[in-house]
Amino acid sequence: MRRKGNRIGSVLLCVVFLCLLGCPMAASAQGAPYTSLTIDKDGNPVRTVDGYIPGELWDKIGEEQLKKPSDIFISEEGEMYIADTGNKRILVCSLEGEYLREMTQGLEEPTGVFVTQEGLVYVADMKARKILVFDRDGVLVKEFGTPVSPLFGKSAQYAPSKLVVNRSGSIYALSEGNTEGILTISDYGDFYGYFGANDTYLSLANRIKRVLFTEEQLKSMQKSVPPSACNIDMDGTGLIYTVTQGTEGSGLKKFNMAGNNMFGQVPTDALVADVAVGGIDNIFTVSKQGYIYEYTRDGELLFHFGGIDDGNNRMGLFITAQAIEVDAQNRLYVLDSSRGDITVFQPTEYADTVHQALALYQEGLYTESREPWERVLKQNGLFDYAYRGIAEAQYKLEDYGGAMEAARLGGAGKTYSSAFWQVRNKWLRENIVAAFWILLGILLLAKVWRRWGDRIVGLRQIRGGLGLLARTRGARELGFLKYAIKNPADAFYGIKNEGKVSVATATFVYLLFFLIFVVNKYASGFLFKTVPDGQYDIGGDLVRTLGVMLLFVVCNHMICSIRDGEATLKQNYCAFIYCFMPYLFLKPVAFLLSHVLTYNESFLISMLNFIMVAGTGILIYFCIKEIQCYTYRETFVSIFLTLFTMLIVAAAGFILFALMKQVGDFLVGIYKEVYYRGR
Repeated sequence: MRRKGNRIGSVLLCVVFLCLLGCPMAASAQGAPYTSLTIDKDGNPVRTVDGYIPGELWDKIGEEQLKKPSDIFISEEGEMYIADTGNKRILVCSLEGEYLREMTQGLEEPTGVFVTQEGLVYVADMKARKILVFDRDGVLVKEFGTPVSPLFGKSAQYAPSKLVVNRSGSIYALSEGNTEGILTISDYGDFYGYFGANDTYLSLANRIKRVLFTEEQLKSMQKSVPPSACNIDMDGTGLIYTVTQGTEGSGLKKFNMAGNNMFGQVPTDALVADVAVGGIDNIFTVSKQGYIYEYTRDGELLFHFGGIDDGNNRMGLFITAQAIEVDAQNRLYVLDSSRGDITVFQPTEYADTVHQALALYQEGLYTESREPWERVLKQNGLFDYAYRGIAEAQYKLEDYGGAMEAARLGGAGKTYSSAFWQVRNKWLRENIVAAFWILLGILLLAKVWRRWGDRIVGLRQIRGGLGLLARTRGARELGFLKYAIKNPADAFYGIKNEGKVSVATATFVYLLFFLIFVVNKYASGFLFKTVPDGQYDIGGDLVRTLGVMLLFVVCNHMICSIRDGEATLKQNYCAFIYCFMPYLFLKPVAFLLSHVLTYNESFLISMLNFIMVAGTGILIYFCIKEIQCYTYRETFVSIFLTLFTMLIVAAAGFILFALMKQVGDFLVGIYKEVYYRGR
């Protein structure tokens, strides 16, 4: 009986196991063969919860095998159209991968496909050099050959590779080898012109050559042409998106109807291959190596995942990813042209929550988006974009303190500025009277100090002590800073010939400059801070400030010694730091203002920074002129040669450092080799 019971249990266990294998199961995010990333508020890549996981792999469509497919498109009816280039057809299937029908008439090398709301299928055929239009049943209804308009250009290439069609029937196509931009063709075949061309990049060397070369030399140079976009898509409002390879900062572009790019710098893969737009205007791109990016409609990165297959044929990785599409359920379909298959990615619960919050946020429903954003943060507390959404919600609810906190965590400067404006206004309304009386009290104390300071015993002693301090040598030399701006020529003459400043005081001012620089850099108000919270590089700051200043002093002394300058190295050292008087006096003011101003008043800090830079530059000029006894021309030449010498020294130092590092690595390698062989 026991054996019989064991056999029955084993049979039941096998049946259950086979049933589980046969039943569709939701894939686990833990099984994703890649690491999902996003971008934090400081622009750094950070790990995030997986937003998509590979769910299915279609290596065949029904019984049909794909051969070097180039493009996919999902119609509003929920059918997928595949440009099966190697088989010279457009293959149609369901979103479950079931074969439905195909179109072959007139096709030679179809590389792009688009389906309109009316069911018309537009196909770009590079080899046939045509755009062919089919009805839903695959009957060829019209063709568009090479445009005959003078606007097209006699030498322009016409080999349509990708295309989109707007609701009025106008075609926007990319042509292989044509660098003029996107071709615009009417539904009657009339050529309207180009728009959305990429910019031509000129290297610094080529810019110099264009200035210095003769016309004959310029003609012999290779012409610089802009890169061509490699793919195109259109959203529901008619805005056009393109991707271009080799331009990481501007590889993704979003064009309005005037042909202007609405994006700035968007992080994209250098080998980006395709772009697709989702239901909430979220943008997807895929690179040749299989890296998938999802952006908001404003070009901010949400997810980055996928990758190249290492030969283990893991689902979710690719050999040559060629196209990407997204359906109404936010499932992603990625086409691999080398393997001839399609991978289907399922959005996780985390991604669905992000999309729900994002849809509300983008529609301006900030309060409603707060709850899903909070659910996002419970799953991933490092998702900075969620903090921006919560900051907007808090601002709408008039919780300005909470809005400032969330905006700071999410790096939302504009929201922080608006909330701080409200907090500041409230503080002023509540404390304006008290502030007035405090100011009046300070003015009265100052008047008492000036008029009766010598008559009141306590004040007389304080004034006496301050007077003694002011008469010390160090205090007098520090006070000489004010004289540098009143009369620069006399000030630098006094430093050189009258010993108005000692090395010790000058060194103290150098250190004071560095202290002001560090405090301003790391402790400025959030809106005007240029480094992320918690990030410090004091050693690097020391090299970039005092190191550069001392290098200038030494290089300038070397140049001026050769060019008959009269100042010594000590005089150069002492005089140079006094040129930074505008910085020493105005930077603390800008630092204080950074804690009380919003973006609306940021021009005040910009104005102070301009005065600091301009004033310091003028003082450096007068310093070198006076202490070296140069003419105006000799001063300019010496400054230029000093900067050039600094560049040479820096380059030599970098080369020396690299060589020493290589020698160090070599010696360490030898030591390790001897040590391990000796063991």
